[in-house]
Amino acid sequence: MFYFKREDLQKRAKDLKEDWEQAQPFRHVVIDDFLPEKVAKEIGDAFPKLNDIDWRLVGPGDSKHTHDENVEKVSCPDEQQFPDPIRQLVHTLQSGVFLRFLEELTGFEHLSPDPHHFGGGLHSTGNGGRLMVHVDASRHPNKDYQQIANLIYYCTPDWEESYGGHLELWDKKTKSCTMKVLPKFNRAVLFYTGKESLHGQPNPVTAPAGMRRNSIALYFYSTKSNQSDLEYTNFVQWHHVTEHDKRSPVHIVKAAVRNYLPSSAVNKIASNVRKLKGK
Repeated sequence: MFYFKREDLQKRAKDLKEDWEQAQPFRHVVIDDFLPEKVAKEIGDAFPKLNDIDWRLVGPGDSKHTHDENVEKVSCPDEQQFPDPIRQLVHTLQSGVFLRFLEELTGFEHLSPDPHHFGGGLHSTGNGGRLMVHVDASRHPNKDYQQIANLIYYCTPDWEESYGGHLELWDKKTKSCTMKVLPKFNRAVLFYTGKESLHGQPNPVTAPAGMRRNSIALYFYSTKSNQSDLEYTNFVQWHHVTEHDKRSPVHIVKAAVRNYLPSSAVNKIASNVRKLKGK
């Protein structure tokens, strides 16, 4: 069993606060050696393989892809399927002690976790998989909850630079990548999710066969409307930035709908589509 100590987190928040406030292209921090080495190893060893739990195919976004879970990004939000060490860690990262750390580091007040893991939980991407640059949707079904910060913890041991899979942070005009973060083992990334928080993993993973880019993604929310500059939206804003982002006619139509209809209309359409898919 592992729990963060309040005193250690307070010191870490103080040490990282300036980095958070001055980061470009938007507020973020990269935290290496996020967990004690022994705990990190337990998490890495316990991370489920494709046949261990019920994964949901996510894919790269608004783009053509293989529909092969051995390649594409998959996710699992169901904590009952999380191996015990990961489930315990997730609970710890949603505790009052850790939330206070996030508040002291970011300056955001009264942050709330998402125990249902809407869009979050466990993520895994195979060789050749990627995720288009995007601005997040408002994942929580309660419109009073504004997604304010994302925490991603990377847990594939022995991940090397040559394997790619970098998290890329792009400028608000999607002209250039300002920051690349290697998904290094036992590294965490915390970033603000605002209307200009363009991020993704747009270039394919080039890891050895059988090795996957594994991560735990947790999202934090606020009910204070003045803390977020992103209007509530049921759809992800995808951006095409590489030669891999090839759209089918369906993708082109979807993009046109998002570009030319009011957000309220697009939200309603997206909500109805999700309901139909659930039947």
